[in-house]
Amino acid sequence: MNKIAALYAAAAGSSHADTEETAWFASNSQSKTHPAAQKRPNAFGLYDMHGNVWEWTQDCWNANYSGAPGNGSAWESGYCSRRVLRGGSWVNYPSYLHSASRSWNTPDDSYGNGFRLARTLFLIQR
Repeated sequence: MNKIAALYAAAAGSSHADTEETAWFASNSQSKTHPAAQKRPNAFGLYDMHGNVWEWTQDCWNANYSGAPGNGSAWESGYCSRRVLRGGSWVNYPSYLHSASRSWNTPDDSYGNGFRLARTLFLIQR
């Protein structure tokens, strides 16, 4: 799944108004992570696209999008000892819980961070 598809899936037409029902964050998490699928799914039926844990991405950290790949592929240049995190976590306020929210961390510091597994499905026409 490329980055553009992942951001589209995460956004799913959501707004901060439904954050309480769809995400764990500072005000409702009891200061801990929670099992998957305990909140309502987003408009596409996907669970946990924001909040609970920041999600690691393959992208190297860059301060802005200048020079980023335009095709949605991973950005494999920049500060590669730091990797981009997206979506906010249980320690954040709702303003951080959206697909465009990003931060960074080093791979040896996993506090409040997780990851999502995704695969691309190919349709075979007969």
